[in-house]
Amino acid sequence: MAHNLSLTDRRTEIDTRLERALDGTESGRLAPASTAVLERDTRWYGQLVALSHNSLATTADRAVAVPAATAIELLRGYLRLREELIRQLDNEAIDSLQREVTPALLASDYLYTSAYSTLGTLPADCIAECVEELTTVSESIIEALGSDCLQSPPSPAEYCSAIDNTAGALGRGAAVIGATLAGIDGPDGDHFATLGRGFGTVWKIQDILASDGLSVRTGTTLTERRLRQHANRRLRETDRALRQLSSAVDVPSLRAFGAETVSESIAGRSSDES
Repeated sequence: MAHNLSLTDRRTEIDTRLERALDGTESGRLAPASTAVLERDTRWYGQLVALSHNSLATTADRAVAVPAATAIELLRGYLRLREELIRQLDNEAIDSLQREVTPALLASDYLYTSAYSTLGTLPADCIAECVEELTTVSESIIEALGSDCLQSPPSPAEYCSAIDNTAGALGRGAAVIGATLAGIDGPDGDHFATLGRGFGTVWKIQDILASDGLSVRTGTTLTERRLRQHANRRLRETDRALRQLSSAVDVPSLRAFGAETVSESIAGRSSDES
């Protein structure tokens, strides 16, 4: 398997590529694009692309892994801007979410198209499959953003579903695209999809529970307990997927990434399935 960089070193590589992709957007109407992406400093989704690739590849091919990681982070920025717009329109009293609507829309569209154009720099034999997966992720995100549960107080089940279909979809895309670039074959592809969705969903729930509350909509019946229950289910699915991966995959590196970045304590002490 390929030698993995430290998370810090890989983040630096992804940041450098993102800065090039966003060159010229620091001011003017596209400024929200730069802010939405560059202030997110962990590059967790991009890291998952590279880790998934390296868990299968015999050598670390940064020429393909870093552009793919960049594309996922750009799409993440699109999602972040669109979610902020929805919250802003629903609750204009939150000062930190106040943006002019038109620049934010333009900036999010810029990030969306930039994600696809970045994938276009991959080797020709990889582009079609990676674009297909990114399209699947995009469709899931757009459908979730347009659902009623993001425009009115959702039920706990609706909110968890929205997380699956946004953050979870991004995680799935990151893992599948990374594995695709390394020549994934057979049922391992489905296992990468499952672990990616699980990691992505739990990562988001962890972020929500650690936040100041802006991610949980006022007036909902959603409770911390229900979020932890959902995270617990996704963690178990992820563990099963990791155990089912073939011997061709460097499973320990993927487990280590999950242990380091997605805390299993997110599930708390609750084991309820309701």
